[in-house]
Amino acid sequence: MKKECCAMGDVFVERMIKRKMTGVDYALVAGILVAALLLSVVSFVVGTLMFGNPMVTLLVTAGAIFGAYKLIGTRLLEYEYSITNGFVAVDKIINRSSRKRMTAFECDTCEDIGRYPEQEERLKQRSFDQRIFATQYTDRRDSWYMIVQSKKTGKTLVIFNPDEEFLDAVKRFIPRPLRFEKFGRN
Repeated sequence: MKKECCAMGDVFVERMIKRKMTGVDYALVAGILVAALLLSVVSFVVGTLMFGNPMVTLLVTAGAIFGAYKLIGTRLLEYEYSITNGFVAVDKIINRSSRKRMTAFECDTCEDIGRYPEQEERLKQRSFDQRIFATQYTDRRDSWYMIVQSKKTGKTLVIFNPDEEFLDAVKRFIPRPLRFEKFGRN
């Protein structure tokens, strides 16, 4: 999803990034479904055959299906990045139903920015109050990093997948010496 607006010099760019499911995600979904099915079968055996009461089976099966739905939904993640006049917010959206603010910061607090895969080893050695991974791929390919100061999360390493337009908006607000060092005079 892509939203943008520029009126009277204001900058607003918003991007939605859907996290790609991995083999681990699919294995967890399969495990959850098998567990729900086993719980339903066990409740049938215990509720109907031992006690002669099918209501127990119905309640446990309904609970297992609802629980499986909720657990599977936690694997469906999207990230929303928005920048408004230099203020960046990164939100996690779970199953398109709940939103959690991961961090928010002013671009002028940026200490460093660059492509993440090229600096991954160096960044793993550094200490941060918080590391936020809001990327499309779990292997972090095509991602960028920013080291920022946030009121909510302190010194924060943010790894994300900006497109060119979002990156251009960020460049406008990071400190000028850092912008020249990382991006040249463009």
